[in-house]
Amino acid sequence: MKMKFRKIMALICILGLSAGIAIAAPNSKKNEQKTEYTNEIHSVFALKDCVDIAIENNPTIRAYIYNEDVYKSKIGQAWANYFPSISAGINVSRSGTKYSHAKQQLPMGYRSTYNTMGYIPSVSADMLLFDFGKTKASADSAKRMYEASQENTKENINAIIYDIKSTYYNILFAQAQVKVYEDTVKDYELQLKQAWGFYKYGTKPKIDVVTAEYNLGKAKLNLVKAKNILEVAQVQLSKIMGIPEYTNYELSDELILNKYDTTVEDALKTAMDVRPELLSAEKMAKAAKMNLRATRREFLPDLGAYGSYENGLGNDYNMRSAQAGVSLNYSNLNLLKVKKQVNEARAEYQKTMAEYDAVKHDVYLNVKKNYLELQTAEEAIVIAKLALDQAKEQYRQVTGRYRAGVGDAIELKDGENTYLNARLDFYNAMLNYNVTAASLEREIGVPLVFSDEFILDIKPEDL
Repeated sequence: MKMKFRKIMALICILGLSAGIAIAAPNSKKNEQKTEYTNEIHSVFALKDCVDIAIENNPTIRAYIYNEDVYKSKIGQAWANYFPSISAGINVSRSGTKYSHAKQQLPMGYRSTYNTMGYIPSVSADMLLFDFGKTKASADSAKRMYEASQENTKENINAIIYDIKSTYYNILFAQAQVKVYEDTVKDYELQLKQAWGFYKYGTKPKIDVVTAEYNLGKAKLNLVKAKNILEVAQVQLSKIMGIPEYTNYELSDELILNKYDTTVEDALKTAMDVRPELLSAEKMAKAAKMNLRATRREFLPDLGAYGSYENGLGNDYNMRSAQAGVSLNYSNLNLLKVKKQVNEARAEYQKTMAEYDAVKHDVYLNVKKNYLELQTAEEAIVIAKLALDQAKEQYRQVTGRYRAGVGDAIELKDGENTYLNARLDFYNAMLNYNVTAASLEREIGVPLVFSDEFILDIKPEDL
């Protein structure tokens, strides 16, 4: 079965969870067809592209959509109580009588046996006219469950978009990490040549050559590990997008340094209004309330209509009968059982209300926590950039001293390690800021709005 692509895209438009990305429902059949991704084709994906591909291909989303249909059908099943219940069948019977008189002849015209074969087709119908709101309460409960399943779908899409963003940003960080180790390998290759030159002319001991060789080998090992981390992250992103075997692509976006125009009060208010998980818990509580109402009404009778018709056909008789009427009755009413069912429904309602309050508290906590972490991550970027500038200047000085022949290998290694770690720390601070922003968007349920300001004005040469 084809995935309900239009329905899913409509959900995304409602959610608006892809920050800064406008997702519109497709208008042509061409857009409804899945795009085939093979490793023979090279692609360049922006963050928006990854979200769109996941919406089209991720099987978990399809499962949630079909789960909606399951709950939607339960609404019709509840209202079906008012639909006539029809029964039809045929009764085939054979009866006979045998006369036995010892030592006597039967009178003329009489038989020793009398057999009758009958065919009696029948049809009957029963229809509920009114049950004092029991069916309506059950249908209302099913409707709330269906609405809760819709919110669960939105929450699932919310979580998948977060996973895409988090993995996308981790790939960008892994790419930056690979670049840092590639630069480090080049630096150590140059330093090894310099160490050999100094040793050749007797200005430096051989320990400098050994140290440079060790540093180069370790840098190459770190580069291999960084590339492996990058490949694993790329496979993870492909899996989330629903195209696990496709890896022949690159990413076009970069880690952002935009500030966000929001306050903790606005974030909390928005989350309480639109967070799918919270709305789902609220719908579940309403469904339990409707179920309690339906259970209480089990004490009331049912008003119904009934009718039947029979037409008997046989070799010796022909029978026809019909009847119709209205009934007011209780069906297998067990007062004690109904009372206990009411108690169960009341407890279930109270439980769902408690679960709703728990979700509400969790949303409040997580929004506030992520908001504070976002502020901390923003400050960490500024601090990490300052440390990077200092480490870069220190590395420039120790490199100059070593090339001039007045520095030693230990000083050079310390400067290189400090600069290396400072670069990685800065990229990690950027990664943490981006992932925390995505996490806050997930907790709120809508995208954050960018302001016109940037945390820092970074140029490539600054790193």
